[in-house]
Amino acid sequence: MGSVDSTSDNDSDILIIGSGIFGTSTAYHLSQQSQTQNHASPSRRITVLDRAATPSPAAASSDINKIVRADYSKPFYMDLAYEAMRYWTSDTDPVTDTDTDSPPGLGPLTSRHFHQTGWVALDEEDSDLSARIRKNFRDSGRPDTSADISLDEVKTKWGGVLAGIDTTGYDKAYTNSSAGWADACAAVEAMMTEATKAGGVRYEVGEVVELVVCEKGESERESESNRDGDGDGDGDQDKSKLKLTGVRTANGRTFTSPKILLATGAWTPWLMSPLEQKMNIAPRDSIQRQMQAAGVCVAAFRLSEDEARNYSQMPVLIYGSKGEVMPPPRPSSSTTSTSTSTREQQRFFKFTNSNTFLNTKVHPDTGQEISVPEPDQKAIPEMLATESIEVIRQRVPEILGNGRTPDDWRLCWDAVSPDQNQLITQHPDPRLSNLYFATAGSFHSWKFLPNIGRYVVNVLDGKSNGVEKDEAWAWKTTWEGRGAHEKVLPKRELGSLSKS
Repeated sequence: MGSVDSTSDNDSDILIIGSGIFGTSTAYHLSQQSQTQNHASPSRRITVLDRAATPSPAAASSDINKIVRADYSKPFYMDLAYEAMRYWTSDTDPVTDTDTDSPPGLGPLTSRHFHQTGWVALDEEDSDLSARIRKNFRDSGRPDTSADISLDEVKTKWGGVLAGIDTTGYDKAYTNSSAGWADACAAVEAMMTEATKAGGVRYEVGEVVELVVCEKGESERESESNRDGDGDGDGDQDKSKLKLTGVRTANGRTFTSPKILLATGAWTPWLMSPLEQKMNIAPRDSIQRQMQAAGVCVAAFRLSEDEARNYSQMPVLIYGSKGEVMPPPRPSSSTTSTSTSTREQQRFFKFTNSNTFLNTKVHPDTGQEISVPEPDQKAIPEMLATESIEVIRQRVPEILGNGRTPDDWRLCWDAVSPDQNQLITQHPDPRLSNLYFATAGSFHSWKFLPNIGRYVVNVLDGKSNGVEKDEAWAWKTTWEGRGAHEKVLPKRELGSLSKS
């Protein structure tokens, strides 16, 4: 392959790998920034590269639906979620004294995909989670939309759709009318479409298999020659002079950029492993200390119109640490409604089993043991399926009547950090000063689709997001205190759930 010069279509000012919520939100905010700065011609060329067209099916962000809420035990994320919810709930552009940089049109773009059903959260007998969440609501000075509800009331409200719920081991519950859910795929697709329409953002399809490094002063052609054995080889390279120049895809294309953002979620450690080995990065400084790929099992039932009308009465259900139940959309009075997505028309009733797992494999190029998503997200081990059906039975047992089983299964993967903070930062190694991260969603970041990209852009531009955000999203060497979403920390391996 020849070298890629500055006029190549595969060269850009910013290269974003991954089109989940981090990549999409970043591309959107970059496009709006470019449009604002120069209406005639975008000031920066931005490429988004993903293995599939948006919404990328394998991404954690591509789902039937996702929860949108400000209910957090950490005030930091409660504030960030309230900021996001202004765009989920407003058909106009909400602007405050602290949010003057938000691009126009964002509220109308996202709010049409949001369903404000409220939620009800059950808390286990030994848990203080809801008490901490509700204290944050009271301390915030905002209107408190949460309210106590007894376990008996949970069974009788909302048309009695939760009459069969098993509350053994639970002793309290509360509701929050401000929460709800969003059509995940439709919202992500809408934002990426808007980003590419605005100009300056180009979307390319290709699976990244290598982060390409060269010695300083070496061309990409010379680097490939060495890699293929025509030169001195990696063994003779001066590791101190290596620099990241771009990425290579499975079909042999190379994309180069002076700034590369990995928004690659659960695939990040696997992708980084060969690069870390080439550059002699010590295990203590590995990306694996910052995050691990973890999975959850999701099951969904396709409902009849009458069933959808019944179950759409309920709010989002949080069944303690065991998972969630997502109500289906209320059947539309018009089968041709342009505001109803294809997924919503399918009337899925989704259940999540939040007992997460790792999937540790040996990397063929480095020999490292790394958790990585399974390629087939529809292949559910029998033991995991049985476990998940039992959790469904505890929540809405009648859905399993007459031997009924889920119509759709999925292993959903995300990158989970030790404290469940996102990683939005520049790589700390000076040789990789052009490598940035926006990842480690830790199964709670989808709701930040409207606003998280603004903070990623600041990191790319070398600007501070303020001490609190900079510290929360930094590359860490130690972790202290309780996490932001502790129930998702993996405690088992997917392999242990497969029968021999």
